[in-house]
Amino acid sequence: MNAPHLRRAEDPATPPSARTEVEHAIARRALSDRITAVTALAAGVAHELNNPLAYVIANLGFLAEKTTRVVELLAGAPHTPEDVELAGQLAEALRETRTGTDRMRAVVRDLATFARPEEEWPSRVDLQPILDSCLNVAWSEIRRRHARLVRDVEPLAPVLADPGRISQVFLNLLLNAAQFLPDAAPGAHEIRVVGRTLADGRVAVEVHDTGAGIAPEHLPRIFDPFFTTKAPGRGTGLGLSICHAVVSGLGGAIEVETAVGKGSCFRVLLPAIRPEARREAEVATSLALTPGARVLVVDDEPLVGSMLRRTLAEHDVTVVLNGEAALERLRAGERFDVVVADLIMPGMSGMELYGAVRARHPALAPRFVFLTGGAFTPEARQFLETERVEWLEKPFDVAVLREAVARRAGPLAPDGAKV
Repeated sequence: MNAPHLRRAEDPATPPSARTEVEHAIARRALSDRITAVTALAAGVAHELNNPLAYVIANLGFLAEKTTRVVELLAGAPHTPEDVELAGQLAEALRETRTGTDRMRAVVRDLATFARPEEEWPSRVDLQPILDSCLNVAWSEIRRRHARLVRDVEPLAPVLADPGRISQVFLNLLLNAAQFLPDAAPGAHEIRVVGRTLADGRVAVEVHDTGAGIAPEHLPRIFDPFFTTKAPGRGTGLGLSICHAVVSGLGGAIEVETAVGKGSCFRVLLPAIRPEARREAEVATSLALTPGARVLVVDDEPLVGSMLRRTLAEHDVTVVLNGEAALERLRAGERFDVVVADLIMPGMSGMELYGAVRARHPALAPRFVFLTGGAFTPEARQFLETERVEWLEKPFDVAVLREAVARRAGPLAPDGAKV
């Protein structure tokens, strides 16, 4: 893209202080190590926050429901005006607190999105939340450039992708668009994100900017590794090459339209998942939550277990703190309709518990609902991709958990699929 200077690693005009190819390799390795460290930190922080957020958000929802009922009771019972005002204030405080925790959940979601490990496990991805996360992360840079941000995204068909990799593509394009906007009065420039599902079965996401555009002589090289028009020290020249590699690896393409002095548009085209492949994912989830199911909760966080007992109060809920205790209950002859288990726990993990139950109590294996704080190991991600299991990422909505339990408590096909 246009900038006052053009640099390329092998340019003979590069000043003596420029890095050699060996120095470039060392710098890339150092950058990779720093990214690995930040990734580990982000994943750990996300996991540690998601566990308490899970029971804080669920308990707030429980309290909000009960407070609403208290207000209704007060309306029909002897009370003073102060009683009604106090109940209303309590309900308002709970709503405000829930709003705050929802914002915390959004931050954790954004952090976790960019903390995915390097191993790629393509899965069904809904692009709307991915784009929302990227816009949230890029917003500080866009705002610093005093640009308007316009989101024009229609409902998009799901695609098969690695969430972390495809997030990296959109974030790179957004930051590129912001960083190449020239200085101008606030509101003079705009970044517009447009999303459409095309008639040919592809999903198109476009990032438009009103910057300087790309010079014709630079256009053929913009996806070359180490090619950059940024000032020395401000760019590696890897961002667009990474975008191109990721999108191409998914069977998609990146198109560029540009006009010098008017701006550019980068268009990402990805094949959508075929409708027949989405049939199971689109099965209606409006199942009636039949009360009285026996639910075994396995989670090493006692407060999560306590929250789940209240959340699923219409059922007979048993809470244990580890997989060994769960197996002991089953060995003693106790019967359960659903197992809600944390995916990653000290000692026996939820995956290992699932394997043991499938070997010894095969009829119960399809009845699992897994919870995860978001710290995915490669083994955990492969497990979730290959096994036909329900799973929710903490913190979750209470209604979503109840629907998941209802699905697993209801009739199942012989292979464990929902019917």
